[in-house]
Amino acid sequence: MSVPSSILANTRRATSLPALTVMKHEKRMMMSVRQGVDVEKLEAFRGFLTENPDKGQLGLEVKAVYEGQAGRSTVHVGKYELDGETIDRDTRHYTFPFGAWREVEELLGVEGPTDRMEPVEMALAATAACVVNALTYNSTRLGIDTEGVEVTIRENVDPRVLFALREPSDHASCLGGLDIEIKVRGEISDDELATLSDLASYSPVYGLIAESVPVKHQVSRA
Repeated sequence: MSVPSSILANTRRATSLPALTVMKHEKRMMMSVRQGVDVEKLEAFRGFLTENPDKGQLGLEVKAVYEGQAGRSTVHVGKYELDGETIDRDTRHYTFPFGAWREVEELLGVEGPTDRMEPVEMALAATAACVVNALTYNSTRLGIDTEGVEVTIRENVDPRVLFALREPSDHASCLGGLDIEIKVRGEISDDELATLSDLASYSPVYGLIAESVPVKHQVSRA
């Protein structure tokens, strides 16, 4: 990844070192920034977490507010905690209207059926996004230069537990398992492909779901 010319210009102006030394410094800067991440800072953060096992703890919170119509809610995401400190910015407040699919709402007798994001779909979306995080942060520090990553998740859902036709103990059989397909672009060796496959399971949301239902994934070149 190229370093902005303004940064390089400032580097040249700020030093009287020989040109060769400056060029080596610029090369180091370019090598330390990969896929939009300063790898030195990333490794320093990993070192901090290793040396301080009680630090780096995130406290997350979401709130779903019932809208007065069965199956409809608005979910609010905003504040969180970082090592016990509450961070609540006005610019970090998000709302998501949840519901179902119009055709399904029609079958359920919902008045004014419409399309909305569905909770299971959003759980799958969160898993896919988290797998991307696990892959890209770690591939970046390992020097695996992927030109692109695409994660597709498929699942078949039996809604009988939701409507109390089966017991909560049947959740696993009603949800089945996740089929995660990961496509990567770039000049990726077989060993790097195997490493990426291992890294996918380091996703926290992957782990959260894998504790409840079987999860399998495969990584291949796009």
